Amino acid sequence: MSKKDNIFRQIVTDETVAEKAYQALKELLESGEFAPGQKLPSEDKIAQQFNISRVTLRTALQKLELEGYVDRKRGVGTFVVGSQKRNMEAGIERLVSISDVMRQRGHVPGTTETVISAENADEMIAEELQIEVGDPVTIISRVRTMDGIPLIYDCNIFPATIVPQDVTVKELGASLFNYVINDLKFNITHAVARLVPAMADDFLAEKLNVKKGTLLIRLVQIHYTRGNNSPIWQSTLSFPDSQFSWYIVRTR
Repeated sequence: MSKKDNIFRQIVTDETVAEKAYQALKELLESGEFAPGQKLPSEDKIAQQFNISRVTLRTALQKLELEGYVDRKRGVGTFVVGSQKRNMEAGIERLVSISDVMRQRGHVPGTTETVISAENADEMIAEELQIEVGDPVTIISRVRTMDGIPLIYDCNIFPATIVPQDVTVKELGASLFNYVINDLKFNITHAVARLVPAMADDFLAEKLNVKKGTLLIRLVQIHYTRGNNSPIWQSTLSFPDSQFSWYIVRTR
């Protein structure tokens, strides 16, 4: 057995075993014992070396995942994201509410402004949403905050047949993602996403409280529902590269 095979020292204590497992794992991750992207040993192996049950281990791993240390892939394994807790980070392969991601990381999500406008689709929007040029669309733009600090400028475009142009901010609620799923009853099953670099112009610099020319990352997503080949929603999230990051675990 190699040294790395036996780094999970046994946990022998009657005091909050799951918390002890969490602390022990966190210490290993923060020590740099595992590199970002590296797959951890199996749950059976870790639980055996810790002398704890798999249920207890999963409780510890869940907490580490919520804090951004690891990413757990059902049927694949647990992968290291980094050696330090990240303020905001999420797996790009998962369709999640940004508000929920913030809460899971222990932060308070918010919105400082929401602007709803009734427009007609230009050629670019028509192509993205597979509708006709001139068709009515509803555009919802928001400044998303974390702990009261601007983090993301969020622009969302819907066909007016999906989200009516007279929708109100109150109807949208705190989470647009949850509004679409829970209120509109659309079962969003997947999205085609792309990350593109950008620079803050005067408008985005003001909205995000950054200097003009700051490097931004844009996550552009086209959302689809089950059995529907036409998209129902295009969203563009713009955020400073230094404040938010997306990652993806690639397997073979």
